[in-house]
Amino acid sequence: MVCDVDLAVPNGARTHTVEVASGFRRAGLSVTLVARGPDPELEGVAFRRAGGREQQRGVRVWELSRQAITAVWRERHRARRLYVREKWTTVPVMLLGRLLGYRLVVEVDDLPYGPSFAGEISPFVDRFKRAMLFLAGRLSSGVVAGTAEALELLATEFHVPRAKLAVVPIGVDVDFFHPRDRSSSIAAAGLEKGPRYLLFLGNFAAWVDFDTLIEAFARVHAAEPDTRLLLVGDGEERGRIAELVDRHGVADAVSMTGYVRDRERIRDLLGSASVLLASHRGEHLDRIGMNATKIAEYLASGRPVVAMDVARLREMIESPGAGRVARDAAGMADAILGILASPEAAEMGERARREAVQRWSWAATIQRTLPLFGPGAMR
Repeated sequence: MVCDVDLAVPNGARTHTVEVASGFRRAGLSVTLVARGPDPELEGVAFRRAGGREQQRGVRVWELSRQAITAVWRERHRARRLYVREKWTTVPVMLLGRLLGYRLVVEVDDLPYGPSFAGEISPFVDRFKRAMLFLAGRLSSGVVAGTAEALELLATEFHVPRAKLAVVPIGVDVDFFHPRDRSSSIAAAGLEKGPRYLLFLGNFAAWVDFDTLIEAFARVHAAEPDTRLLLVGDGEERGRIAELVDRHGVADAVSMTGYVRDRERIRDLLGSASVLLASHRGEHLDRIGMNATKIAEYLASGRPVVAMDVARLREMIESPGAGRVARDAAGMADAILGILASPEAAEMGERARREAVQRWSWAATIQRTLPLFGPGAMR
């Protein structure tokens, strides 16, 4: 299993990498994981650390290729499955793996390039990345797409054969993330006992619509002064978020925790909330679809969810009755206030939990992935 992911960063990419490796092991496979950052110390999973930071492209390619090619060569007589998280840096090991007879499955998490992408990317980089993905599609036995939208793009824009493609959504550890008593969670998280907490968990990145999120909370706080907003995470947008909070006059009611690496503390924080929030920008996600670890963790935690109406969030949240989606700050505030006042809030949380167990567990993710290796692949 080869992933150009920094395991030192507690984000969705790390969670997905660690959980898929653990899931393959629980399914009875011998697993070697090659990735950047510290050893995640997963039971039964061998780890090979690749050096290099995200910005060090040359170092990353060399280190990842060196470690991955060594592992693939050493395991060639007893291993026949190779799972790769798609990035152009992983193409060398894909080529060697196929030459050595491995069954290759490629996981595609994002497509920020291609004919319909309007981002700021040079024509050369765009053509290069498209070529690398085209090659990965040809080398693979199967390709994992997180959403139906991503699958369609892979087939139509990147010419991956449809017979190789399958939608395999991200999962959540439904045993670890589960409904918890709110008062006990507040105490465990070290929070003040009186307020009602709203919580956002994720990267402070440009694809999150913090303008809408902060404005919505300001409206909620004006109507319900006992509410507090917890922003769990960190990133490049932190300074701008602080400015938004000050501009809306809610600095005393908003807390930014920074990155939280302790999963038990994340679970306590989720359990402390009355409502969990998501606010993605639609420009990119409407193209590739929504496949967020965060939403799955929200559902598994058994709390109502309020989110902006992008991609498939209405299907994930509103269809099973796990919460509400909105189109603007006023709608988001109304949705939050409605849940806070609703006697059905607890039932929404129960429906969210059922949805997570039935559709978003990591066990279900692994069971959807294994057939993509094809028949006859040895353990």
